[in-house]
Amino acid sequence: MNILIATFSFPAQSMGVYDGKFVFSEAVAYAKAGARVRVITPYFRGAEAREKIAQDVTIYRFQYFFPRSLQVLKVPGLPMYGQKSFLAWCQIPFLCFFFCLAMLRHALWADIIHAQWTVSAFLALPAKWFLKKKIVVTARGTDIRRFPKWLNKFIHYQVDAAIDCFGPQPRNKTYKKTFSGTFIKLPLIVHEGTAKLIPDDMQERILKEEDPFIILYVGRFDRFKLTYNALPLLDLVHASSMLQDRNMLFHLFYIGGGDVRIEEELRRLIDLYEVEDVVSILGKKASPMDYMRFCDLGVGGVAFNAVSQEYTILGKPQILVDVPDNTNTPWKNGINALFVEPGNRNDLLEKLVWAINHRDELKRIGTAAKQHMERYIVDSGAGGRMYLDAFRKIITGEGKRPFPVR
Repeated sequence: MNILIATFSFPAQSMGVYDGKFVFSEAVAYAKAGARVRVITPYFRGAEAREKIAQDVTIYRFQYFFPRSLQVLKVPGLPMYGQKSFLAWCQIPFLCFFFCLAMLRHALWADIIHAQWTVSAFLALPAKWFLKKKIVVTARGTDIRRFPKWLNKFIHYQVDAAIDCFGPQPRNKTYKKTFSGTFIKLPLIVHEGTAKLIPDDMQERILKEEDPFIILYVGRFDRFKLTYNALPLLDLVHASSMLQDRNMLFHLFYIGGGDVRIEEELRRLIDLYEVEDVVSILGKKASPMDYMRFCDLGVGGVAFNAVSQEYTILGKPQILVDVPDNTNTPWKNGINALFVEPGNRNDLLEKLVWAINHRDELKRIGTAAKQHMERYIVDSGAGGRMYLDAFRKIITGEGKRPFPVR
C-alpha cells in the first residue's frame, strides 16, 4: 500500500525540530506495518528538500515561494496562524497553490491520501476529483476552531472518511455531532523511540545530586495554548522557588520553544526567583520521549494531545489542568492523573509536594494511566496494523457511506 501523508508540520530531527511529532509517529507506524509512505509538507529554512527518515518513509518538502530564501510563512515552532509579518500573509495563496500541485504530483503514486488537518484535505480534493484518489482526514482542533464551519462541513462531506481518534472528550463529541461524515474510530499512535540512557544535557544538570525528583514540562511556547489550556508553564518557576525554600530534592526541565517573548519571560522569572540550580531550559528536541522516559512527573499534556499521549504510553504520571478539555474524559484526579486548578499556584505547589513525597503512589498513578488509556493510545506496532486495515477497507470501498456513520 502506498500512503501519501499531507501535513503542514513534520519534524526535522537533524535540526532539533519536532513540530508535528504525532504525524511522524503515524508515518513510522504505517511503514512498520508494511506500507510505503511519502510525506509532503512545506519547506522551511535549513531543512532538506528530500529526506528519508526510515525504511519506506520519505519526506518531500516543497517550495512555495520564489526565491526560496524569501519563504517565511513556515517557521519551525511557530504556527502559521501566529505569523505577524505582511510578507508571510502574502505567501498564503502561493503555499495553497503549490501544496495542491505537490499533492497532485505525488497522488499519482498513492493508493490513499491521509490529510492532517482539514485544510490539507481541502487542498487534496483535486486529487480526489481528477485522479479518483481516496482521502482520509484527521482534524486536529485548530482547524475546526479557526476555519468557517461551512468550509469544514464541505470538506467532511467530500472526503472518504474522518478519523475519530481523540476518545470520549467533550471537544471530540461536539466535533462528531457537528460534522456529517464517515467516522472511523481508531486509537492514537505513539512512536516510543529507542533511547536507553538519560540524555547528556539532562544528566549534567543533576550529576551532583542524589536521585532528584525530575519534573519535565514539554510543549510549544504558544500564547494561545497557555491561555486556552491554562498550562502552568510560568507558575512552575514560582512553585520551584517554594520547593527550593523547603529544601526538597528536585529538578524542573523545560523542553520546547516557539514564542520568544514567552521564553524571555520564563528566563526572567528563573533569574528573579534565583532557581537556576534547579530549573533548566533544554530547548527544542526532535525526540522528547528520550527525555520523558527519565522523568518522575510530566507537565504540558492536554486531554489526548501529543504530549499527553507520550507520557501515557511510557506510564508516566502527569499533571493536568482542570479545564473543560480535560474534564468529563477518562482522566480522573488521583487515579490516573493529578489535576490542578487553573491559575492556582498554591494548588500546583501542593500537588508537587505530594508527588515528591509519595513517589510509589505516583508511579501507580502512571501505571493506571497506561492501563486505562490503552484502548485510546497504542504504540506504533499495533497502531500501524490497525490503520492499514482501515485504509484497505476505504480503498476497496468497504468503508463507503451511507451518511452519517459514527
